Amino acid sequence: MMDTAFVIMWTTPFPGRERQALELGAEAGEYWGVQANDGRCTAPEWFFLSNGTAIWLVKGERRVLEELVTSDTSRRLLAKGALLLRDWRYSFAETAGGAERYMGEYGSMAQELGLL
Repeated sequence: MMDTAFVIMWTTPFPGRERQALELGAEAGEYWGVQANDGRCTAPEWFFLSNGTAIWLVKGERRVLEELVTSDTSRRLLAKGALLLRDWRYSFAETAGGAERYMGEYGSMAQELGLL
């Protein structure tokens, strides 16, 4: 069940690092493309917002995504991103059934704490 997304966000490359940032995109596309072809996640999706923020994501099972993200190759790519791109950040996001589960747990906890 694909209930999680691995999401990376950034704004612009640091001045003088534009070429390397583009190379990083190609390198990440290659690594994650192989993982998608092997059925371990979806193909990477890119979004460029009008406010200058860029978003990249893949979806999959949380356990599998965590394994992929902690691989040596992925850790190397994440380190490069931090050195090449401003406002670099990444996280896991609950999607589909995972988001529904999250909202249910949130509501239950809010009731338990007397907030609802």
